[in-house]
Amino acid sequence: MVSKRLEASVRKNFSPTEAEDVLRRLGSLNLALAEKQSLERIQAAIVLLARDEPELFEYYARLAETDWRDVLVFSGLGSDEWPYRLDAELGPA
Repeated sequence: MVSKRLEASVRKNFSPTEAEDVLRRLGSLNLALAEKQSLERIQAAIVLLARDEPELFEYYARLAETDWRDVLVFSGLGSDEWPYRLDAELGPA
C-alpha cells in the first residue's frame, strides 16, 4: 500500500507507465524486520533517492530489501526529524 501523497508524487515525477511500475513495486517490497517502521517513510526514501529515474528506483528498492536502514540514511530520512522532511517533500499527511 502506498500513501496518497506518495502516490501523487510518483505520478507527478514519473511517466504514466513508469509510475504504475513504481507504485506496484513499492506495494510489493519485502522489507525484513521493518514492521515497527513507517512504511511510507521507507517507500518515500526510495522514491527520493531515485530522482525520477526508473533504474535508480529499482537499485534503491533492492537496497531497501537488503537493508532498509541504508535508504533512510542516504535519503535524509534517517534522523528523528524525518516527519518534517517527509512533509516538506510530499506535503502534509
